[in-house]
Amino acid sequence: MVARWIALIVSISAWAAGCADPSVPSESPATPPLVSSQPLASSPVTSASARVHPSPPAEPMPSPVPRIGSLTQDAYIRARPDHKAPEIGTLDLGSTVALRQPSPVGTAGCRGGWYAVEPYGFLCHDGTTTLEPDTHPLMQAKRAHHLSDQACPYSWGESRFAPLYRSIPDAREQRRWEPKLDKHLAALEKLREARRAGASEDEVPTPSPLRGVDIFAASSPAPAFLANGNPSPWAAVHTPTDLRPRYDTVPARSSIAWTDEFFAEGRSWLLTPQLLLVPKDKVSIQKPSSYSGVRLSSDGIHLPLAFIRGQEKTKYRWEEQGVAQESASGTTIPAAWSPRAEFKEDADSPKGAFVATAETWKRLEHVQLTGKARWKRGKRYLETNEQGRWIRESDAVVVRGRPPDGLELREGEKWIDVSIHWGTLVAYEGSKPIFATLISPGLKGYARVQGKPAKNTSPTGAFRIEWKHLTRTMSPDPEKKTYYLSEVPFTQFFHLPFALHGAYWHDAFGEPKSGGCINLSVADAQWLFAWTEPALPEGWHAIRSGDDRGTGTWVVVR
Repeated sequence: MVARWIALIVSISAWAAGCADPSVPSESPATPPLVSSQPLASSPVTSASARVHPSPPAEPMPSPVPRIGSLTQDAYIRARPDHKAPEIGTLDLGSTVALRQPSPVGTAGCRGGWYAVEPYGFLCHDGTTTLEPDTHPLMQAKRAHHLSDQACPYSWGESRFAPLYRSIPDAREQRRWEPKLDKHLAALEKLREARRAGASEDEVPTPSPLRGVDIFAASSPAPAFLANGNPSPWAAVHTPTDLRPRYDTVPARSSIAWTDEFFAEGRSWLLTPQLLLVPKDKVSIQKPSSYSGVRLSSDGIHLPLAFIRGQEKTKYRWEEQGVAQESASGTTIPAAWSPRAEFKEDADSPKGAFVATAETWKRLEHVQLTGKARWKRGKRYLETNEQGRWIRESDAVVVRGRPPDGLELREGEKWIDVSIHWGTLVAYEGSKPIFATLISPGLKGYARVQGKPAKNTSPTGAFRIEWKHLTRTMSPDPEKKTYYLSEVPFTQFFHLPFALHGAYWHDAFGEPKSGGCINLSVADAQWLFAWTEPALPEGWHAIRSGDDRGTGTWVVVR
């Protein structure tokens, strides 16, 4: 994602600079006039992907250790009890952290006092925090709708000019803020009926505004805290003087994250991490890729490996005088593949030939290599551990491993190698590779303009991880806010504003795709986030490397 700015999220409308899609739409919806308040027609047909609404949380047992909770995204933890002190971490909306002592250590510039938090740092107790996290309404609501510890912490989708609401709007309010809503809902119901009847896409095409939308209604009831027209607890804290139903509009193509969905006032609604509401029929689902990389040394997997990117690739076999040679040498995978090791090559035999089989390796698949190569008619083929099967080297992304040139590492120190050209990432502990995967670097590769990196290129060099965020909302224009990506997961800034992060909006790993950041699958980003340094303390949402927190893991981009 194009990354040229950075800002800190302080509300649903605040942004972090990120790597955003380079093309940004300029349209914005007109504000419709007031219309009649007749009820909206929409039947609650259960969605196959609907999340079950959780039961209200039980009253928590009082914590034996006092804790402080965050009422905002990015409650900053500082190195000293001083607003001028460096920020070393954050709490997210609804998260809590244990206190090192129950009383504040001072009040300089902070009326509620500075509290020492575990395991280090200080948090100002002001309007963005609470010392009663067990009973505060916003904290209670977040406990029932919180970021999970699963590989996909949220569901995500792309906005179709989706409005954001503070409370469940009635029919009149919905029509007021959503142009041509009756026509939109009629098309939605018509498409539902067609799909129920078994009509295919060819028979009844999906209208453009509904492409990618989960058209079937949610079955869960609205959360209790939204009953009787009540505003979201977030709105009660952050916009107490303006509790009108509509809050904002999510720009087209921007993404939305949500934790739950429910049915109310004739429509299905999505609940965002800020406990705001978005109509489900204005969101196109973005399903994260199921791709994940390879843990090395597990199940006998070692380098060298070949990854398949782009399209599926043909498997070849070697034949001599019309007879297939299943394994002439019996070569096995080396127990340890040394950095820069070359493949053992056989001479180009005039008696044999490589023959394409009907078998293929699928896109994003990986295959173990034996370390043996053979040339034939100017093309190089690599032997795989699949009996009798070879892959053309030009069809593969080959990961061989490399030494940590230029880095002064401690014994077993972690570091990451990213290849822009090959679209790969390998994680090492010292000289030992332990993880390999495909990534998507900047769209423009190594392009330069007047000797400087062009837009949509990834920076090259050796960097240390500076900040780690469980999630981060990213935008190329945090001031105008015309486009953004919500809750980008497992984000690790290594050269601000460039980061390693999960990408839930595409599946083109191994190919140039981003505006400069290093895109990983969500599963790979989660694994890497847990593996790198510094570790994220309990309760924290983000941490900055340095001092007692430890140095960040090296990231080499080449």
